[in-house]
Amino acid sequence: MSDVANKSQGGLFTKALAAFLADPPWAAKSFLAAGATTVAGVGAWLNDMMSPALARGGACFIGGFLIGWALRKTLMIGMLIAGSLLALVAILKTTGWIHVEWNLLETDITRSLAWLQGKAESVKEVLTGYLPSAGAGGVGAFFGFRKK
Repeated sequence: MSDVANKSQGGLFTKALAAFLADPPWAAKSFLAAGATTVAGVGAWLNDMMSPALARGGACFIGGFLIGWALRKTLMIGMLIAGSLLALVAILKTTGWIHVEWNLLETDITRSLAWLQGKAESVKEVLTGYLPSAGAGGVGAFFGFRKK
């Protein structure tokens, strides 16, 4: 009986984590190719055969790929939460349990979006500062965001 109770308690979290990591970024061919390029570039750089540019480009691609993948997952979860909240508000308004001041809500959302845009700009500046090759990072972010 205790085995059934343990499975039901950990089952929801385990299923949610499995769904989140169902298609991990490190399984993508481009991610693996960039990893191999980075390792080869580091090896060539340590043996004084070439500059660290190859390793830096591969690492920037990997970083951008992970950022794009995380952004896609975050947006999907955010859209799910926002849709659920909108459905809940619509149901509560229809039943008469709440009264929504749409003008105040619109003002608050506009202010929040402006704040979020400012924070996103500062995060972008920090990330581009840490990624020396913005081109490789941008391509990696594009491929990471497309990863399904």
